[in-house]
Amino acid sequence: MKKLKRIFLVFIIIILIPTIALAQGNGFSDSFDDSTLSEWEAPGATVENGVLKLSDGGFALHFGDWSEITLMLKFKFSGEGEGVVNYYFRDEGRYGFAFGENTLYLEKETSEGIETLSDVKAATLQPDTWINLKIVVSDGQHQIYLNDELQLTATDGNPLKTGAVMFNSRGLTLEFDDLQVQGTPGEGAMPEGEYPSEGQDPLTEGEASPMGEVSPAVEGAPEVGETNASTSNTAQPATTSQTKDSLMQEFFSSQATPTDLTTFLINMVLAAIAAFILSLVYIHWGSSLSNRRKFAANFMLMTITTTFIILIVRSSVALSLGLVGALSIVRFRTAVKEPEELAYLFFAIGIGIGLGDNQRLITMLALVIGIIIIGLNRLLHRAEADANLHLSIASQHPAKVELLQIEAVLRNHCSKMKLLRFDETAKILEAGFLVEFREMSQLNVTKQELRALSDQIEITFMDNKGVW
Repeated sequence: MKKLKRIFLVFIIIILIPTIALAQGNGFSDSFDDSTLSEWEAPGATVENGVLKLSDGGFALHFGDWSEITLMLKFKFSGEGEGVVNYYFRDEGRYGFAFGENTLYLEKETSEGIETLSDVKAATLQPDTWINLKIVVSDGQHQIYLNDELQLTATDGNPLKTGAVMFNSRGLTLEFDDLQVQGTPGEGAMPEGEYPSEGQDPLTEGEASPMGEVSPAVEGAPEVGETNASTSNTAQPATTSQTKDSLMQEFFSSQATPTDLTTFLINMVLAAIAAFILSLVYIHWGSSLSNRRKFAANFMLMTITTTFIILIVRSSVALSLGLVGALSIVRFRTAVKEPEELAYLFFAIGIGIGLGDNQRLITMLALVIGIIIIGLNRLLHRAEADANLHLSIASQHPAKVELLQIEAVLRNHCSKMKLLRFDETAKILEAGFLVEFREMSQLNVTKQELRALSDQIEITFMDNKGVW
């Protein structure tokens, strides 16, 4: 057994080490513990208590050149205006995710001007509150998540290839923390001399524009307090030029959001732990007459499978429709004998769906609340525990036993007794009971005492769910 455990431990280590290494990928991270910002061009930016802070008109640019990126960070804002997280920033242009209390849109800037790729009408973000941002770019498709909820999806038919990461403020006071960028390094980073010089905002001052001319960012960006419908004239053609074909192509795009392996591992481990806890609850507190241990063994596989499926299809309409088609062909034919079994199956599926959608806190909290409710229900109804054996007794003349004698014996040794059937004539007595024994010794003593009542008594025990 010890040797088997060691082999299993070595196997886990062999699997986890390369998996974690792959999950990290190429890129960089910054928790802003270095107040000098050695890898940044950040005029007007400060670092306080491990947080990068930008005031109105300030910017912070990280040197590098990345493509197919997954960008994750936390941000907080205050004031009136906009904050922008720019990526693929270089001479050819940039992408910018703009946010504010009444602002949420994705823009693209090139030498030809600014166009809005996607926006959310009347989007409301709470100021002075930390918000988790995740930007995923793959094959020209951009997906933006706030607090793990998909907010924007856009596909650029003529995408920018690579570039750096930059933050800038248009009227807001911004705070950033826990920056992570995963992606593929470009063929060569843009020389530092081509980046904006210190003291110049590349999106507000003409001489610092990445295209070498006056940037139309200020003219094209919505004014403070306005929605994105009032963007500049250069943005309107891109919004209205989307045809029905491009919309349908974007809607049914088969490219799902790549799930990073760290998130996948965490969710799968949590699914296994939650399923194990749920199986223990069902085994010890369930009231089903079937073999609860064998049935509970299915919770683990069901929860993990559901989590895996939701992680794969959560951001792809095409895969979601494919899942519906697959389930219509592969039908579940397992017989569910009691409503309680169906309830626990739905609970396991619900846990898998919640973890698959990265709702970890809510899912685990629901599991705890569910266990508390099940435990309280079990405690309050403890006296009504189900019996686990069918007992049939038959006694014939002349040594016929009375029903009161049989009940007296059963009450002394059974934790639960329930009369199901009773037939009596002048020559025969037949009775059927549901009884519960906590130990096998109780059954043997009961049998001996019933035999003592009459040598000719007939006793039959039929197992319902096993003696505990």
